[in-house]
Amino acid sequence: MKRWLKILGSIIGILMLIAFVLFKIYLSPDYVDEPSLSSELRNEVMTVDNLERSFLWYASDSFDEINTIIFVLHGSTSDGPSIRQGMGYEFDKIADKEGIAVVYPTGFENHWNDCRGTADYTANTNNVNDFNFFLAIEKQLEAHLKTTVQYRFATGHSNGGHYSYKLALEHPEWIDGIAPISANLPIDDNLDCGKSGQFVPICLINGTADPINPYEGGLVEILGNASRGSVLSTDATMAYWTQLGNCSISQVIELENKVTSDNSRVVQSSWQCDGIIQAVRYKIVDGGHTIPHEENQLAKILGTTNKDINAPNLIWAFFKQLKANK
Repeated sequence: MKRWLKILGSIIGILMLIAFVLFKIYLSPDYVDEPSLSSELRNEVMTVDNLERSFLWYASDSFDEINTIIFVLHGSTSDGPSIRQGMGYEFDKIADKEGIAVVYPTGFENHWNDCRGTADYTANTNNVNDFNFFLAIEKQLEAHLKTTVQYRFATGHSNGGHYSYKLALEHPEWIDGIAPISANLPIDDNLDCGKSGQFVPICLINGTADPINPYEGGLVEILGNASRGSVLSTDATMAYWTQLGNCSISQVIELENKVTSDNSRVVQSSWQCDGIIQAVRYKIVDGGHTIPHEENQLAKILGTTNKDINAPNLIWAFFKQLKANK
């Protein structure tokens, strides 16, 4: 009997070791260390529409005037601190150099009420008004920074990317540009947002081997949950915005494959709208449901993380150009 117990114990130990290794390889993200910043990262809690909401935000105290906010939005089941980390803390570093405010809000019960009408998370079924939350954040930052916000941008991964579409569809007069990652517009039958019909500049980053948000369009499914419904293809998503802006394709280039070991590459397409580049797509060939970054890597179960580009830096370069041309 003791012999069998020893054998069983050994088997359990081996299984636990295998489970640990699999977790480290496929489920555990690999993040860069948090950088030293010039000023304080702030954690705020407020009540909006009788709901308690929280957000992190960062702005350097070394700038006299800050008139730009970037909202960085997390994916499903995540939160503000996690997307800050998932972006490699790059937006904090940008804030230190460029004099902007960066906000990492947390969605209601860790989800955003995006445009996918069939989604089963509470933020959608209860029709939580995240836009009111964003307006309250802006008001609080203006009071703290003693400034008036003139430029607002939004980027986000997955569910966060989908919410950036909602801002552009329903509040084009408020948002100056969006940069969704791993997200396509919902098909019309699954769209519960109003379409203003106004163009908003867009920088879209999608992987062709995304296991959740299909690059070519179709059903979005996460661990067997298909309630989020179907989305358009990446090409159709870009076509929606570029047609609104009367944009014409100006350049398609394959970027340098700096890191061949990541088994992915990047094709950049740019569109001119009124003579200015206002629409860009980064097609991550063989890339997954991840945020491209040379050091950071999301869980491998989400697919390949491209290391040839730094998504936050490219997104900021796009937003900065929009500011310069406005």
